[in-house]
Amino acid sequence: MKAVPRTPMRVVPKTPRVHQTVEKQRRDTSDKARDPVNVFCRVRPLQSDADLTSLRVKNSTTIALNPQDQLLQHHKPHNGAQREVQYIFKHVFQPDATQQDVYAAVAQPLVENLLKGRNSLLFTYGVTGSGKTYTMTGNLRHRGIMPRCLDVLFRTISDYQAKKFVFKPDKLNGFEILSEEDALLERQHEMNQRFAGSGRFAFRHKDSDPEIASQASVEPIPLLGLDEDNMYSVFVTYIEIYNNSVYDLLEDSGIQKTLQSKIIREDANRHMFVHGVTEVEVKTVEDALEVFQMGQKRKRMGHTVLNAESSRSHSVFNIRLVQAPTDSQGENVVQDRQNITVSQLSLVDLAGSERSSRTKNTGVRLREAGNINNSLMTLRTCLEYLRENQLAASNGLAPKKVPYRDSKITHMFKNYFDGEGQVSMIVCINPRIEDYDENMQVMKFAEMTQEVQIARATPMKQDLGLTPGRRKANKLFKIAVNNLNELGIPEAKDLEVDVGLVYSLGPDFPAYEMDSPEAQIKIRELMHYLEQRIEKRKKLRANLDIKCDSFRQMLMNLDRDNLQLRTELASLKAVYKQERDRSAALEKKVRIHESSIDVLNNTLSKQERQIEELTFKLNEKENMLTQKEHEKEKQKKKFSSKLAVESDKNKREFELKLREQRVKLQERMRIKDEKLRLVSNILQSEDLPSLPRSQSSENILNEKDRGAYTARTEESSVPATRTDIYATPRHGAAAANNRHRRSRSAGDKWLEHRAANPVPLGTIMQPYLKNRKSVTKLTDLKELTAHGTTKYCLVSQDADTDGDVETKLYKGNVIPTCGGGAQVVFNDVECLKQKSPVHSPTRKRPSNGNISALGGGAVPSTVTSAQDVASRCNLGIEGHSSKKSKI
Repeated sequence: MKAVPRTPMRVVPKTPRVHQTVEKQRRDTSDKARDPVNVFCRVRPLQSDADLTSLRVKNSTTIALNPQDQLLQHHKPHNGAQREVQYIFKHVFQPDATQQDVYAAVAQPLVENLLKGRNSLLFTYGVTGSGKTYTMTGNLRHRGIMPRCLDVLFRTISDYQAKKFVFKPDKLNGFEILSEEDALLERQHEMNQRFAGSGRFAFRHKDSDPEIASQASVEPIPLLGLDEDNMYSVFVTYIEIYNNSVYDLLEDSGIQKTLQSKIIREDANRHMFVHGVTEVEVKTVEDALEVFQMGQKRKRMGHTVLNAESSRSHSVFNIRLVQAPTDSQGENVVQDRQNITVSQLSLVDLAGSERSSRTKNTGVRLREAGNINNSLMTLRTCLEYLRENQLAASNGLAPKKVPYRDSKITHMFKNYFDGEGQVSMIVCINPRIEDYDENMQVMKFAEMTQEVQIARATPMKQDLGLTPGRRKANKLFKIAVNNLNELGIPEAKDLEVDVGLVYSLGPDFPAYEMDSPEAQIKIRELMHYLEQRIEKRKKLRANLDIKCDSFRQMLMNLDRDNLQLRTELASLKAVYKQERDRSAALEKKVRIHESSIDVLNNTLSKQERQIEELTFKLNEKENMLTQKEHEKEKQKKKFSSKLAVESDKNKREFELKLREQRVKLQERMRIKDEKLRLVSNILQSEDLPSLPRSQSSENILNEKDRGAYTARTEESSVPATRTDIYATPRHGAAAANNRHRRSRSAGDKWLEHRAANPVPLGTIMQPYLKNRKSVTKLTDLKELTAHGTTKYCLVSQDADTDGDVETKLYKGNVIPTCGGGAQVVFNDVECLKQKSPVHSPTRKRPSNGNISALGGGAVPSTVTSAQDVASRCNLGIEGHSSKKSKI
C-alpha cells in the first residue's frame, strides 16, 4: 500500500495571546462587510404533459408553491384551507432557461472572483432526480456550469500561462516555485512516463468522453480585468464524500482497485484541505475535462426507483488558479513563494435527499441514503446556527458553536462560511406533484440560507513596485528588435530595454504665438502648465531622493554582508581543505580495500566454480551408483523368478517321470496278471477255441509293452468278441458320448488346475474365469465330475530362452464317458508372456534342460516339456461305480 505523507503537527503555544488573536479575528470578521448567500432556483421541465405541477413561477424572482390537496380537488380553497406559499430567490430560471443563462447569472461572477484571487463556492441542492448533475456538468448538446467555467478561464489566461511544473504543489495546500531547470526535468520525466505508458495520465486521451468534451456551445468571450504582468497555472482536484468518508477520484491506485479514504486537515493559514489529494496541472480545457472524466468513472452511481442514474455521494470539483508576478523583464516568475496568490472555485454536486418509503431502497442503498440525508441535515444545522449567531451578535449574546465536524462536507467548507469566499447555491426543483413534500423542505432550507450573511473576503496582492505593463512592453521591444534585424540595422543588437519607472515631466511645451489678442489667456495656461510640471518635478525628486537613500542603505548592507561572507568564506576554505585531505586519505583506503575485495571475490569465484564441478561429479557418481543398484535389484528379481520357474519345472518333470515309471510298472503287473489269468482260464476251460494269429497273446503282450498311451488308444479298437472269449474286465481309454449336449442356460463351470506355488503375474491382463474352482492336484474323480463342471483349464508356467516367465492356459471341455467317468477334450491354448523393456546383454546360459530321469538318462528340456504337455493333454479319466479310479 502506498504510504500517505503526513503533515507535521503545528504546535501552538498555550499563552493568552492565542485567545487575544482569536478574539481579534472575530472582531475583524464582524467588522467586515457581509454579503448574503446567493440562492438561485432552477425549475426542471416536466417529463410528460400529463404530469401535474405543484408550483408556479410568478416572475424572475418569485415561485408560488401550491398545496397538494388543492391541486387534486381542482377548486378554490375554503377560508380555513391552506393557501399557496411564495418563495423569493435572487433569480428563478424557468424550465425553458438554457445552460448559458444559468452560467452567465451564477458562475461567471465566480470565475471573475477566481481571476482576482478570491475564493468561491457553488453547490447544487435538491431532491433526487431534480437536475443537479445536469446543471453542473450537462450533456452532449448542452454543456453545464463546470465545462463553461473551464472554457472561459483558459480562454482568458491562454496567453499568460506559465510553463508546466513552474508551480508545484507542496502537499500542504500550498505551492512552491521551481527553477527553469527543475521544471524542465519534471517535464522530461512526465514525457518519458507518457511514452513508456506508466504515468497516471499516459493514455487518458483514449478515455475522453464526448458528452463532456463536446464543443457544441458557442465560444465564450474572454473576461476582462486580468493582470497581464502575472503568470498563471490551473490545477484541478476531484473528490467525493461517500458514506461520510472522503475519497480521491484522481488517485493513482495502480493494481489496488479500492480507493483509500483521506482526512481533512488545516494548513498554516487555517484553511481546511484534503490531505494527500491529487492535484493535476492542466493546460487546456480538453485536459481538464479528460481528468474530470477519469474521476467520473470512479464516482459511485446507483439505480433507484426515482432515478436510473442516481449519485450516491457528494462530488467536489476544485479549480485552483495559481498566479505570481513576473520579474522586471516580464519573462520569468519571481522566485519567492510569498508572492504566490492561490484562488479556488469549488463546484459541489450534492447528492439528492431521498425518502426510503418512495425509493424502496434496501441494504447498501438504504445505508447510502441515510448517510446522504445525515450530511444534508448537518449542512442545514450549520446554516441555522450561523443565522442564530448573527442574531445573537446583534443582541449582544454569546454565539453557539457551529457543528462543522459532524459531517465531512461542512468540515471541508468551514472557511467559506467563516468569511473566506463567496458562497452561492442553486436549488433544483422537480415541479411534479409527487415531489410536493420534498420541494416544501427544499424551499424552507433555501429561504433560511438566504438569511445567512457571509463576511466579504478582501485578498491583498503583493506589490513589488515593478512597472505595470512590463511584460507587454518587453514583448513589443523584442518585436521591434527583430524587425530592425530583418531590416539589416546592426545597432539593434546593442539596444537594451529599461521597463522601470520612467522619469518624465510630461509632453513638450505647446507652440503659441504671443501676438494674438488671446495672449493673456495663453500665458495663464502656460503658467498653470508650468506649475503642474514643477509640482511633478518635486514629487519625482522626492521619489528619487528616497530611492537613492534606500539604494545607499542597500549598498551599505551589501558591503557589510560581503565582508561577513568573506570572513566566513576564509574559514570555510580552511575547513574545506582539511576535509578534502581527509577525503583523499579515505579514498586511498577505499581503493586499497576495493582491490583486496576484488582479489577475495576472484578467489571466492574460483572456489565456487571448483565446488560446482565437484558437486557435478558427485551427482554423476551418485546417479551411476543408483543406476547400478536398480540394475542389480532388477537382475536379482529376474533370477529369482527364473529360479522359481526352473525349480517348478524340474519338480514337474520329476513327478512326470515318476508317474511314467509307475504307469509302466503297473502296466507290466497288469500284463503279468492277464497272462496268469489267461493261463488259468486255459487250464480251467475244457474247449479252447482257436485264436486268430493276429490276436495271439504274444502279439497282445508285445503291443502292450509299447507304452501306456499307445496301449490305451489300441485297446479301444479291440473287437467286442475279445471280451466274450476271455471274459476279462475292460481297461484303457474310456468311450465318450459324442452326442452329449449340455444346457447353455446353466452357464459354464470351470475347473482350474494350476501348480501349488505359481509365479505371481504382474501383468495388467489377468486370466479371468467366471464361476471357477482351483485345484493343485487332481486325484479324485469327484473333483472333475461333481458340481456340474463343464470346462477344464490347465495352467502351465515355463521360462523362455531369455529367462522371462511364459504362462500358457490349456482349455478343454469336460465330456462324460460311458463308464460313469469324464474325459477332457482340449480345444484352445492361451499364452501370456512378460518381457523387460530394457534389452539385457547377450550372455551364455547353462542349459538347465538336462534332468536326470529315474533311469539315469539325460533328456533335453524341450523333449521333456513336450512330453509333459502331451502327457497332461492326452490324459483321460475313466470312472466306475466303485470307489477305485484310474488316471
